[in-house]
Amino acid sequence: LGRKENMSHLRRLSCLLLTAHKTVLFASSFDASFSKPMHDITNPIHHSWTPRPIPSDTLIIAYAHDSGKVEQAISSGVNVVCWSFVNMVNSAGGDPVITTDLNVTAIRSIREKFKSVLHIAAIGGWNGPHPPPGTSGKKWCDLFVDFNRELGNIFDGIDWDLEGHDDRSSLTSKFSMDTLDVMADFSREAKHVHGLTVTMAPAESYLDSMATDVDDSQLFSLDLNILPSAWMRSERDRSIINSSGFSHAGRQCYAYVLKKAGIDTFDWVAIQLYEGFSRYLHETTRIQPESLDSAEAIFRRADAFYRGYDVNNMPSYSKVNIKI
Repeated sequence: LGRKENMSHLRRLSCLLLTAHKTVLFASSFDASFSKPMHDITNPIHHSWTPRPIPSDTLIIAYAHDSGKVEQAISSGVNVVCWSFVNMVNSAGGDPVITTDLNVTAIRSIREKFKSVLHIAAIGGWNGPHPPPGTSGKKWCDLFVDFNRELGNIFDGIDWDLEGHDDRSSLTSKFSMDTLDVMADFSREAKHVHGLTVTMAPAESYLDSMATDVDDSQLFSLDLNILPSAWMRSERDRSIINSSGFSHAGRQCYAYVLKKAGIDTFDWVAIQLYEGFSRYLHETTRIQPESLDSAEAIFRRADAFYRGYDVNNMPSYSKVNIKI
């Protein structure tokens, strides 16, 4: 998921997972190594179906595209698989459709073999498409439910992973308010009407509980091509950013989705601490005279989400307190 330029030894501290009952660290080490075409979508339709419940044990989550690695991961303790990716696009004729190149036959087989594992459809990804305008969140959710039914109901829910693009001038290097509204409305429909698990995995800059008014990181923005604020405070850090050419941060954009959909809509929020040049990476490697211990940095973020933090200049709401 997303950009992963951070140092390899920090990958084991890749995400902060926040749920209603627990705070857990997990690593996303099962990303796509190749793509397989989608096939066998004519599985018999299940007219009566209930999504699997979220595992009651500590959540151990993996993101996967290559199904060949997943069974071993599950045998090692993974109990949630987020399959990347499923996309919301328009067909050649201009109609909204849900698509994927995942091997759905393999997913179905794994689902049948491991009855207690939760399977989530991750939507988006770095360089992935954003939903085109003109279709409501409710309609997109209906399309997803139909798509899932045609596949034999292999997904128990969705995970929002819409992100930016390598090309800073790309249309998807910026969110639109329409996209954020679709995410919020789709989420509410999926959770409260269809009973699906609904989650999000924003890069840290997209939902930054450690934001301050010193560097404008509390200010909402639709842009996904911003310089990483935590790295702009010293000449030495700025030189690192300038030499890397990195300008792919966001600023509190996912906070709008949380506010509009309501925190009760989401089963967990997984913060990508491994985002390229994240605030977490800066605090644990760059702050002088002594960097923060990783565990302390994670605790501070969990505590800030629990206590709540402010986001300013948010459309329709102005100032909002985000609390998980």
